[in-house]
Amino acid sequence: MFKRIKENPYYKKFKEMRADPKLRPITSLIFWFIFLAIVVIFVRVTSKPMQTSSFDNTPQSLSNYKFTYANNSGVIFGESYDDKLEFIYGNNRYYYNGSNVYLILNQSAQLVANFDLNVLKITPDLINNLTSDLTYSMNGEAKVYVVPLSRFINLYEYDTEADLSLANNYNIIINVYEKNNRAYMYKLDLSNYYVFRGLNNSGILTIDIYDNKNNFTEYYDDLIGGVV
Repeated sequence: MFKRIKENPYYKKFKEMRADPKLRPITSLIFWFIFLAIVVIFVRVTSKPMQTSSFDNTPQSLSNYKFTYANNSGVIFGESYDDKLEFIYGNNRYYYNGSNVYLILNQSAQLVANFDLNVLKITPDLINNLTSDLTYSMNGEAKVYVVPLSRFINLYEYDTEADLSLANNYNIIINVYEKNNRAYMYKLDLSNYYVFRGLNNSGILTIDIYDNKNNFTEYYDDLIGGVV
């Protein structure tokens, strides 16, 4: 390698310039310019933040989002903010303040007793908890998770003491669709859950998720302030 350097015409020219007392200062400047350029490049490279992989394994955590839920029972449109919900179901508008559900009529609110809110419990956070630590397979653009039915019941029904030995023989399937490492749609095949619980529902639940920054909670919290 050193032989090739010595035979290089630029190196020979540089040696001739170094041998000439008049040109030696110029060669010194060239040397220092090259040295400083190398130092600057080195500093920039070493000071550059480390690049992480574009794939983020951290589960998506959302409490503010718009959503569409669809199954054989109908379609629910709504939005979530700080885990409170505004949604439309059956041409009626409702508000869930974290404890109760209210029917919104014009500028008034009516408390709705025993409202079935179960399907809206299937939030992105719940799905993240269901699929955490599970491996997945790819089906086109979807990540496919096979979730034990017992695990789903424990988290969905908040029942950790029930005898779920029979449920251990069944699974539910969750398909997660992502864009830019953010989930935008979920498809859940809950057939085994509905059969296990003796419910007359079709198996497929589709959830579409959209970003939301609209804080609607203050208006509704003021509206239901006088509701008993």
